[in-house]
Parts: sequence; C-alpha cells; structure tokens
Amino acid sequence: MSPRPRPSARPPTKPTAQPAARPGGPGLRAAGELREVTPEMRARSVRTFVTVLVVFFTLVGLVVATLAWQGRGVRDYAARVAQAALAGKPSPNVGFTRPCGEVVPGPLPAQAQSCEVRVEGGAARVTVEVQGGRAYVIQRP
Repeated sequence: MSPRPRPSARPPTKPTAQPAARPGGPGLRAAGELREVTPEMRARSVRTFVTVLVVFFTLVGLVVATLAWQGRGVRDYAARVAQAALAGKPSPNVGFTRPCGEVVPGPLPAQAQSCEVRVEGGAARVTVEVQGGRAYVIQRP
C-alpha cells in the first residue's frame, strides 16, 4: 500500500483574478466616461495654480529690483566722476578723454567693466559699460 496524502487543515485556495486594465487609461471608467472632479480636487488645483503665479511674479520682481539696485550704484559712481571732472572748471575750448580711474581714484563698481570721461565744450559725458553689453551715460553741462 502506498501512503495516503495527509489531509491539510486548510482548504485549497483558488487563484485570485487580477483586476483587468481599464480601457482608455487610468482616468476613465469602464464605459469610457470621465471620473468626477470633487470640490476638494478643484480647490487644490486652484491653490497650486495661484501659488505658482505668486512665486513666478515674486521671482520676476526680485530680478528687476536687483538690476535696478545695481544700476543705481553705477549711475551714482558716474555722477561723482562727472562732478569731479567739472570741479576743475575746464575751458570750453579744450576737450579731452580720460579713464574714470584718473579722475576719481579707486576701483570701479563691481558691475562696471570700463568707464570713460569725455569733456568737451565745458560739459562732461561719462560712459560706464557694464556686464551684459549695457552702458550708462551721464552728461553734465
């Protein structure tokens, strides 16, 4: 006689069926209809959109404020150079061009790449070139 299999305490299990993939993607129901958007989902979407807008405009404002602040320093420096060039009461018949470092000793502002003073007809014209190809021109009579 052959040994009989021992009866187990558990009944045999049937394999469970995996949920079938829905046609049309995860957002669609079986009949192809769209899922319902709840008021909570709509409020969360609006909150996210408003947050993105606020962050975007805040960053743009910071960039504009930084550029304005940097430009103000360069313009103030150019005004000091023009005032120093005209302090010696140059003759209206004489014209000359000099670097700003000769008129006002010291370094250029951090953003400035070059600076030049031109005195013609008793008026000073200061041109300061900054990074990015921009230039500030200050003219004093």
